[in-house]
Amino acid sequence: MRVVLDTNVLIRAHARSRTLARRLLHEIVGRGHRLILSNEMVAEIVKVLRYPKLQSMYGFTDAELLEYAQFLQSIADLVILDVTYISPLRDPADCDVLQTAELGEVDILCTQDADFYDMAVLSFCSERGIEVCDEVTLAARLLGPAA
Repeated sequence: MRVVLDTNVLIRAHARSRTLARRLLHEIVGRGHRLILSNEMVAEIVKVLRYPKLQSMYGFTDAELLEYAQFLQSIADLVILDVTYISPLRDPADCDVLQTAELGEVDILCTQDADFYDMAVLSFCSERGIEVCDEVTLAARLLGPAA
């Protein structure tokens, strides 16, 4: 299975995390599934993990952030994005995630972002064979209903 974990999921899957997001990340990679990312997504994750609120919670060093970015790049298949890409998303910042999913020919785009559950976006994804689901749904599929 080819999967994109949205940046909102991967931000919660950092090395110090004990969340479902971290468990999903390891399950995808450990079970032979393919994580699909773009360098733009990795850059966004590092940018957000530098936000003062997250820094006050975790105090990530630049070295830790670089290590996480390199870890993600090493376990993922990276796609190259097209700056002219057009999507039905309301928020242009989400286009990188959707484009990564489309170009990476993923089966699943896992996100908590409500914009991806808009009917136009769901239809767009469905036409491309992409299922949009949240972490709990993906966990039930990968880990069983007790997850």
